[in-house]
Amino acid sequence: MGGWNRFLYQYLKDAKLWLFFLLYLTVFRLFFILYFHETIEETSGWPELLRTVFTGLRYDSKTASVWIAIPFMLSAGAGFADIERWADRFRIVYGSIFVVFSTVAFALTISFYQEYNDQFNHFLFNLYYDDTRAILSTIWAAYHPIVHLVLISIVSYVILKIKNSYFSDGFLPRERVAAYCPSFFRRVFLSFLMVALLAAAARGSFGSRPLKLHDAAATSDEFLNKAVLNPYIALSRAFGDHVKMASGGGLGSFLPDKDTKKAARAFFGSGESFDNLDQYMMRYARGPKNRPPRHVFLILMESFDSWPMLRKYDSLGLTVNLKQFAHEGLFVERFLPAGTWTVPALCTLIAGLPYTVPINYQDTSRAAYPSALAETFRRLGYRTRLFYGGFLRWEKIGDFGKAQGFDETYGALHIKDKASMDKWGNDWGVDDEDLFNFALARIEDDRPSFNFILTTANHPPYSVNVKAKGFPLKEIPADVARISRISGTEECLTVLGHLWYSDHCIGEFVRKAEKKLPAALFAMTGDHYGRRCISARPDFFERSAVPFVLYGKDVLKKVSLPEDTVGSHIDIGPTLIELSAPKGFPYYALGRNLLVPRVGAKGIGFGKVIGRDYIADVSGTPVLHPIPGRALPEKRPDLNELKTMVNNYNGIGWWRVKRGPQL
Repeated sequence: MGGWNRFLYQYLKDAKLWLFFLLYLTVFRLFFILYFHETIEETSGWPELLRTVFTGLRYDSKTASVWIAIPFMLSAGAGFADIERWADRFRIVYGSIFVVFSTVAFALTISFYQEYNDQFNHFLFNLYYDDTRAILSTIWAAYHPIVHLVLISIVSYVILKIKNSYFSDGFLPRERVAAYCPSFFRRVFLSFLMVALLAAAARGSFGSRPLKLHDAAATSDEFLNKAVLNPYIALSRAFGDHVKMASGGGLGSFLPDKDTKKAARAFFGSGESFDNLDQYMMRYARGPKNRPPRHVFLILMESFDSWPMLRKYDSLGLTVNLKQFAHEGLFVERFLPAGTWTVPALCTLIAGLPYTVPINYQDTSRAAYPSALAETFRRLGYRTRLFYGGFLRWEKIGDFGKAQGFDETYGALHIKDKASMDKWGNDWGVDDEDLFNFALARIEDDRPSFNFILTTANHPPYSVNVKAKGFPLKEIPADVARISRISGTEECLTVLGHLWYSDHCIGEFVRKAEKKLPAALFAMTGDHYGRRCISARPDFFERSAVPFVLYGKDVLKKVSLPEDTVGSHIDIGPTLIELSAPKGFPYYALGRNLLVPRVGAKGIGFGKVIGRDYIADVSGTPVLHPIPGRALPEKRPDLNELKTMVNNYNGIGWWRVKRGPQL
C-alpha cells in the first residue's frame, strides 16, 4: 500500500475517532441537562433546547479537534513511512485516555455544578489558594469519592467497550481506500477537502468568524447557556479568567485603555485631578448623631445570603434573630457581596478595596492600606481583634489581619486544642457558638474595641448536630415545598438547619454582648450567595444578594436609613467609621456612608450593580433584572454606563493593590 493510501486509511480512522469524541461530549451534555432539568426555566421549550445542543456541538467539535491533533500527526507520518502499526496502537491507548479523562471530568463537573451552580470556574483554584487539606477532607466527608470512583470505572469500562467495538476501524476497509482516489487530481481535491474540514471543525464554524466563548449565550435560559460548554472548554475559560485576575495584565480586562487617572476622575466624580489615588479616597467624618459606639462588632457569616430573609420563606423560620435585629435596627435589603466566595468579602472588608486580585497574597498587603478598616479604628483609639472560626493559616488570614491593623488575631486552635479538633472532625473550624463564646470572653470594657468575627459552621460537610441544638423544622412547609427542588430530604433539612444554627448563634451572642458591653454596635452581613437556595429556580436577586443589618440600641437611637438605601460590602467600612469617628476625622474609603442620602445611589459587587428597582448583571453582556416585589423602572438605567462604572471601580482597586497609590 502506497504512502498516500496509508495516510488516507489512517486519516479515516482518525475521523471516526473524532466522531466518537464528539458523540461522547454531546451525550454528556444531554445527560447533564436531564440531570439538572428542574433548573430549566418554565418558559424554555424545545427550540431553546435544540439551540443549546447545536451550539454545544460546535464547542465539542473544537474540543474533539484538539484531542485528535496528535493521532492525526501520526497519520500524516504514515504517508512518509510505514508506521501504521504504531499509529494504530497509539490511537487505541489515546482513545482510552480520552475516555477516562472525560469520564472523570464529567463526574467532577456534575459535583462542581451542584456546589457552585456553574461548570468549572475560578472556584477551581480555591484548591490552591484555600485550605487544601480542609477542601480534600470536605470532599471525602461530603461527596463520597469512593462511590464516584466506582461509577467512573464502570462507565469508563462500558464506553471503552463501545469505542473498541464500533470506532476502531475507518469508514472504509483497507482494500477499498485505493480505489476511491487513484488519480493525482482526486488526491489534491481530497487534500483540500480534508484541510477545510479540519479547519472548520477546529474553529467550530464554517463561517468567516470562529466560535468564541460569548457565543455560549445561545438562549435566554441561564442554565441552558451554562450547559452549552463542555467541561474542557469550561476548564479553559476558568484558567484564562484566573490568569487575567492574577497576572499583571489584569488591568486591561477592566480598563482597555489602562487609563487609571481617567477611571478615578469618572468614578469619584471629582472636579479635581490628583496624581495620588489615596487623595481621591480621602474623607472627613461628619461626626455621629449619638455618642460613638464603645465596642464595634463586624460579623461576617459564612454562606449567609438574603433569600432566607424574604417574606416568601418566612414559614421556614430560619432567620428569626436577624429579622428581629433588622426590625429594631437598620436593614439594607438591597445589598451585594464583594464576590462569590468568602475571600473577596474578607479582603474587601479588611482592606477596604475591591477584590480584583488575591489582595492577601500581594506584596503591598504587608503594610496596612490607608483604607484598611482595623487600621482606621486603631487610629481612633480602639483595640482591634480578629476572630476566625477556622485556622489562621487559611488564606494567610492571620498574617494578613496583623498587617492590616489588627492588634490580636485568634483562630480555631486558640478556641480548641488540636486533639479535640481532630476528634471533632471538621477541618474548616469550630462551631459558631464556641467562636462567639470565645470572642465574648476575650473582650472587656476597659478600652474601646473593634472586633471582626468570621464564622465557619454553615459550610459543607455540615457537621453540626442541629437537631440537638434545637432546630425545630421536621419537614418543609407546604408553601415552600411547592417551589423547592430538594424538599423532604434529610440533606435539605441539614442544610437549612445550619442556616438556622448560624442565626441562632448570632442571636445568642448579640444579646449576651449587649448586656456585658455598653454602647455596642453590631454590623452583620453574609459573605456570599450560599449556593443552597431551596428554590428550584431562584431569581437573580436571590442568587446575588446578602443581608446587611446594623443593630445597637444606644448607638443607633434616632438614626435612620435614607429611603431606598442600596449598597455593598465596600460601603460597610465608611458607614461604621462615620458612626464612630469625631467630626473632621480623616479617613480613606472607596465606598460611601450608607446613612447619607444620595440620589441614584448604587451598590457595586463583582460584575453586578444594584439600584432601587433593579439588579444588573454586567459581567458579560449587561442584563437587567427586577428586585423582588418591584417592577423595573420606566426609565431604565444605561447598562453600558453601569458596566463602565464597575470596570472603573475594579480598575481603581486593581491599581491600588498592584501598583500602589501613585497614578
